[in-house]
Amino acid sequence: MHAYRCYAVALAAVAAFPPALVAQGNVDRGGFIVRLGADTLALERYTRSATTLKSEIILRVPAARRVTCTAALDSLGQVRSLDLAMDPLASGPLAPKPSRGSLWFRGDTADVSLTTGDSTRIMKVAARPGSMPLAAFSHALVEQAILQARRTGKDSVEFDWVGVGASQAYPAYVKRRRNGSVVVGFFHAPALVKVDREGRILTLDGRATTAKVEVERVESPDLEHFARSLVAAETTWGPAGQLSPRDTVHAEIGTARLMVDYGRPHRRGRVIFGQLVPWNRVWRTGANAATQLSTDFPLSIDGRTIPAGQYSLWSIPTPSGASLILNRQIGQWGTEYDPSRDLGRFAMTRESLPEPVEQFTIAIEPADGGGRLRISWDTTSYVLSFTIARP
Repeated sequence: MHAYRCYAVALAAVAAFPPALVAQGNVDRGGFIVRLGADTLALERYTRSATTLKSEIILRVPAARRVTCTAALDSLGQVRSLDLAMDPLASGPLAPKPSRGSLWFRGDTADVSLTTGDSTRIMKVAARPGSMPLAAFSHALVEQAILQARRTGKDSVEFDWVGVGASQAYPAYVKRRRNGSVVVGFFHAPALVKVDREGRILTLDGRATTAKVEVERVESPDLEHFARSLVAAETTWGPAGQLSPRDTVHAEIGTARLMVDYGRPHRRGRVIFGQLVPWNRVWRTGANAATQLSTDFPLSIDGRTIPAGQYSLWSIPTPSGASLILNRQIGQWGTEYDPSRDLGRFAMTRESLPEPVEQFTIAIEPADGGGRLRISWDTTSYVLSFTIARP
């Protein structure tokens, strides 16, 4: 799972927290529905007072869980500490273990503890003053970051996200746009947020982030009904599993043995190329960690020799074709593309598919004198031909 940057302050007329959100005894209530394409991933319900933010989430993946977050707020509306609990909704051998976590901000350090089953991790994480916890699809915490930034009266506020159980903080920001909306940073990518006059989230468009989610405010989310439906589905078909499970492709082409290791996202009713995957931008060619190719024998592509070894694979899709990028860096996350380490870029041909492919698929196919690397998703395939190089 897994990162975010936050966004900025509103107009001077509403630069301070509205009294309804801070006055002693007053409580703000609401909730969010979190979608990934046509699928609902989570429902959240929260209450916020001057001293406490409590959030309850029913989460679908990788298994049905109830997540409870309780944050203590200081007099400026900043989060001082967070307690988190994750409990499976269904029982059985595949049910995840319960987890308990806590986080305390102390100056420029966050003290973090996470217990899963019999295992406990305790860490000290460097984090700037004013940092925010990040937990399990909680957009009440994202909203709190917006309100916290808004309190400063600035158009742009930088801080750190600290995940419960994460070993490092992630730089984030909140930026106000001219139309009154805000931009929230999540792991080097922006989420576009529409807010009401009090700074509360109305909608969040995270399709440019690694999470790809869209969020909508709902006043009274029915968590109980959602929980029952998830338990019923899990009892019948088992847990939903990872959103983009890891997979490997193995092939023998002539004297070469090849392997591709990659994340496999689902279409979920979305238009993929040109929308979810923008044209003319470098794409990780999968999900989560960077896609990797290994070959134990040299290959030849467009007359160029590719030495035996391991490479990360990236691509730049266009309406008429794509460029496949072989990069010498391996083991990195899929947002960490370093063009200075490119081995080369190679033209791929585009083919239209008669039926949409639901789950992103990479295949290695034998062909006369060599093979083809094929990536397929939705109604499009991109294909690259190669041969076995002479030693």
